[in-house]
Amino acid sequence: MKNILFFTITLFSFLTANAQITKGNWMVGGTGNFSSYENKFQNNGTEVSNKGIGISISPNIGYFFKDKFAIGSIVSIGYTNPQDFESSTSYSIGPFVRYYFLKEDNQINLFAEASYLFGESKLGNNKSASNGYGFKAGPVFYFNNSVGLEVTIDYNSTQLLPSSSGKSVANNLQIGLGFQIHLEK
Repeated sequence: MKNILFFTITLFSFLTANAQITKGNWMVGGTGNFSSYENKFQNNGTEVSNKGIGISISPNIGYFFKDKFAIGSIVSIGYTNPQDFESSTSYSIGPFVRYYFLKEDNQINLFAEASYLFGESKLGNNKSASNGYGFKAGPVFYFNNSVGLEVTIDYNSTQLLPSSSGKSVANNLQIGLGFQIHLEK
């Protein structure tokens, strides 16, 4: 009987959920990504390849200046551990814009987001300034009228600013998982 009651309450909560993606509301949350990668790049005219793993977390805060349309700030912290090279860390910050495509009161919605980040990357004892842009899109599943789970496909392009080894660009395609909490005005 307890299982049936729990299931009914959970289902009712899900079915009565509505998103708080209307003008004047705030959202707070973030996304986490894990990747297993293989990179190929040019280093002094020679093609170099490496494999490794990476993890990043990206907390954000945004404001809905129009229904279904938010702007905000995002911070990204990343760590990569290649097989044949030193591990690296990166920190960046920048603005984002996000748009939700379906009606405000849907329990499931679709969104797209674009961001620009600038920051610093550290590889061993070497530090480099970096900048880049990203796009992500996917569904958000609302548990109630405030909390949503996002599943995204993310594309990021990051450029390390020129250094003694030349220009370096990393392009990544990842799957992300995140939460957003929508705060009513």
